[in-house]
Amino acid sequence: MANNLWEVSPEKMKVVTADEMREIDRMTVKGYGISGTVLMERAGLAVAEKIRELYERRKVIVLSGGGNNGGDGIVAARNLHEWGWNVKIILLSKENKLSPDCLKQYKTAKKAGVVIAFRDHITGKDLHSALVVDALFGTGLSKNISGKTAELISFINASDAPVISVDIPSGISSDTGQIMGDAVRSDYTITFGLPKRGHLLYPGADYTGRLFIEDIGFPDELLYAEKFKAELLEKRNVSLLIPERQRYSHKGDYGHVLVIAGSRGKTGAA
Repeated sequence: MANNLWEVSPEKMKVVTADEMREIDRMTVKGYGISGTVLMERAGLAVAEKIRELYERRKVIVLSGGGNNGGDGIVAARNLHEWGWNVKIILLSKENKLSPDCLKQYKTAKKAGVVIAFRDHITGKDLHSALVVDALFGTGLSKNISGKTAELISFINASDAPVISVDIPSGISSDTGQIMGDAVRSDYTITFGLPKRGHLLYPGADYTGRLFIEDIGFPDELLYAEKFKAELLEKRNVSLLIPERQRYSHKGDYGHVLVIAGSRGKTGAA
């Protein structure tokens, strides 16, 4: 697995909960006239472009749930198919259980000729020489994963197939980073707009792999609103707070600190 490393550009990036990200999404649609379909198209395209950047052309298995995360995966699959990649979508939800946007993308991908199968399992043959795209559950996961879906995730984790997760590894709480029953171990995770707390808190950070944060058109005034208090503190931010010291200086040149801490028998805590 790749080490956790987030790719970011702003000097101060907010870190949000699932509810906060949903609010950003809702306000983008309501206040700026950017439809959910457009956001899904951009998200799926961003995933496909990142896959093309990271890997040579190969077989791709896209595991899609029935929600909007699954819709993002279907869009990614359609784009890869149009670029000549060997792509197969495995949908875990029946057609009549898909969310409206996911259903729309399913129909578009089907018309485009993408191979789509409805089933709740994969085989070793599916995974042979394949890249797995995890688009099962996004940030809206609210209950523990169990049953055949948990078995599917265990099968993926036990395989040698590289894995890219869409938005967040399926089974990771986007607010706490905790494992909800079982979770996909990803080599890369591609999220949108802002990182979620679950990407950075353990054990979620271990499951996320290398994190890419893609711009899909959320307005900056929403992404950096003051009401979102948590911020990602990076090395470059800290370096601005610490003045550069002369290399030949002594620790005594910079003053003294008196620490009053601990209690009898607990001096190690200080």
